[in-house]
Amino acid sequence: MEAVPGGRWVAEIYGCDLSVLENPKMVEAALLDAVMRLGAPKGSAQSVVYKFHPQGLSAAVVSPVAAVMIHTWPEDNASATLDLYFYRDGVDPEEVLKGLTRAFGAKEESAFRYWRGTEHAIRRRGFGAGKAE
Repeated sequence: MEAVPGGRWVAEIYGCDLSVLENPKMVEAALLDAVMRLGAPKGSAQSVVYKFHPQGLSAAVVSPVAAVMIHTWPEDNASATLDLYFYRDGVDPEEVLKGLTRAFGAKEESAFRYWRGTEHAIRRRGFGAGKAE
């Protein structure tokens, strides 16, 4: 199977700095920086941030070649989940993820990473004609 450019990095981060995690503008800036570092052309990214009350937020920054999302749980050890999608060769998603964990002041991270078109721990299942693999 030929490798397809890009992949997906999924992470959970814990023990974040609440003053950052609860600040919509700071979260949006960190995600925008991540999307640009994943190869987005300047000026191509769009973002949406939804602030929950009394706490927490969800945000996404998307572009033609990359997208980064976050969902926060301040009440659960100041944690958040991050999804990074990227579609270009020559980017370093590991460094982008490290940059996000630093931006949010995370003390711990657990992550799953895979490149498109390669073997990985997630199995693809088919559901045609009433049978699943």
